[in-house]
Amino acid sequence: MWKPHLAYANTFVVSTVNKEEPPLFKPQKISAMNFLPKMVQLRTTESLETFSEIYSKASGLPIPDSYLHNPNNMVFGIYKNQELIGGYILGKDSNFRTIALFAQEDKHDKLYQALESKDLYTEICCFWIKKEVRTKTALNFFIWLSMAYALKRYGTPYVLFGTCSRSLAHLYSVTSKVKFLNEDFINRKSTFIFWGKQQYALSGISEIILYKLKRILGIRKKLIASYDSKDFSAN
Repeated sequence: MWKPHLAYANTFVVSTVNKEEPPLFKPQKISAMNFLPKMVQLRTTESLETFSEIYSKASGLPIPDSYLHNPNNMVFGIYKNQELIGGYILGKDSNFRTIALFAQEDKHDKLYQALESKDLYTEICCFWIKKEVRTKTALNFFIWLSMAYALKRYGTPYVLFGTCSRSLAHLYSVTSKVKFLNEDFINRKSTFIFWGKQQYALSGISEIILYKLKRILGIRKKLIASYDSKDFSAN
């Protein structure tokens, strides 16, 4: 089974909110690592409601209780210093929230037909990262890799996901592992739906992370060059 290859790979934690349940993956000396980020499957009503409230405020898209508490869905949260800083839902129901949100109703039947056997798909839904965390490179990458791990362990052969963010859609498009399915315009926003094979989840997300890293390094180099230029001209 794949394990994350981060600089702090041994700190990668997958556990459950319910302390009576055994952790899914637990490194040694876990008590000394409480300050490190960890991925948690949310099971309690309180933790699920907290996830829903934060996501709804961040995205403007409320999560129906029928979806949040659907036994076919798995809700994951990323915690740092006991604070929820990100998360996502792996949905395995036959009716996809992705299609309901990001495609016009008259296209739904056609899209479901394009997906062949619906029960072979896991959708990534309600993916969010706290705004302050998005600029913290290592922690940001940890969240993306945790999703790759969750897909590898719990996903079905195919993955479905969508967005109403052009920048995020561009990010998804940088890897050849992601296939474009549909583009629409809903509530004055462009929407995009993609799919991919679960077996390429790790490599696909790794390509996205590398792209993000190159972009970050490129921006930093430009800033350094700009500062150097200003210092030179000041002399």
